[in-house]
This record gives sequence, C-alpha cells and structure tokens, in this order.
Amino acid sequence: MRTPNPIIELSGIAAGGFLGAISRYLITSTIVSPTGTLIVNVLGSLLIGMLMYDNEYIGYVDQRTRLIIGTGFLGSFTTFSTFVVQTYSLGGTPAIVNILANILMTILAVFAGRGMIIHISRRKR
Repeated sequence: MRTPNPIIELSGIAAGGFLGAISRYLITSTIVSPTGTLIVNVLGSLLIGMLMYDNEYIGYVDQRTRLIIGTGFLGSFTTFSTFVVQTYSLGGTPAIVNILANILMTILAVFAGRGMIIHISRRKR
C-alpha cells in the first residue's frame, strides 16, 4: 500500500472544490432561488449516495477520487449555509415547505443513489 501524499490529495480536493463551487454558481444563477439551491442539494445528495455506496457494492472509485469528488466537488457544490439563509428570508409557511423539501428530497436522493449502485452491482454479476 502506498503512502498518500498530502499535497497531491489537498490539491485534488481544492480542484474539486473549485469545480463544485463554479457548478453550483452556474446552476443557482440560472434557476431562481430557493429552487436552484434545492436542485444542487438534491443532485449533490444523489451523487454522494452513489459515491458512498460504490465502495461497498462495486468498488470502481478509489480513495483519492472519492476525496476529490466527495470532499472537494460535492462539498462545495452542495450548500447548507445558502439553504439556511434562503429559508430564513422566506419566513412562515414557505420556510417550512423549503425545510421539508430540502430534508426529505436530499435523504431520498441518497437512498436513490444507493439503489442505483446496488442495481449496477447486481447487473455486473
């Protein structure tokens, strides 16, 4: 087993974070908020679900790639702080709807990502 190089790993995470932040900006500047934020959070959760369960069921993605995509790209692509600020500015019933939509849909997206990986792993056999 080779020893990880922290400079290479940190550079990969930084590059992934850069691309994730730009991707989030492009989506949320195109789609009116808070819908754009909901979309990036649900899409990010779907991808995180796939990434998390890949190692358990398929094993296509190595540790370094998981760091770049999971910690770097998806860490900056999804956005809890924007969700909180937008929810606060909505107030009342729209805020509650936004909270429920983000929580329920992101959890369902993780399960969907897991299901997709399980399906792929079964087809692989």
